[in-house]
Amino acid sequence: IKEFSLALDLIGSWLLPGFGYLRKKRYARALILFIIIEGTFFLGLVLKGSVTPPILDPSGGGVISFLSFLIQVGNGLLSIISFAAVLAFKKMGDFQLAPGPFLAFFAGEQPHAFFEMGGFYLLVSGAMNYFSVVNFYDRYKNGRNGCAIEAHKS
Repeated sequence: IKEFSLALDLIGSWLLPGFGYLRKKRYARALILFIIIEGTFFLGLVLKGSVTPPILDPSGGGVISFLSFLIQVGNGLLSIISFAAVLAFKKMGDFQLAPGPFLAFFAGEQPHAFFEMGGFYLLVSGAMNYFSVVNFYDRYKNGRNGCAIEAHKS
């Protein structure tokens, strides 16, 4: 059951930054991680960025695009919402339907001048969350000074 708890915490931490620390009653750390990681993601969305599908090029030119996509998806739930919004936005465009403001916000605006900068913030946010999840795993297994996170009081 302990391994199931660890898996739940890791998946939860990927979907919602700070989730694992929240479950371990490390409230300050959970809140700080959530604010920093999701704040960076939100700033990327404000700058009209989005999680865009990778360009799959048979000549190998899409490697950077694919790696960027994997890192952007590191933010978890908001990344999935943004990616789904991009796909829905494209489908709605095919049928000449107007998207709502929620969908438009999460889908970004590729021709916008700040689109690349927004995408970069999403990339940084995803990488920070990957590092946060790995840090949680490390602290769960080893903790500071070799003690597990459950035995660690703060």
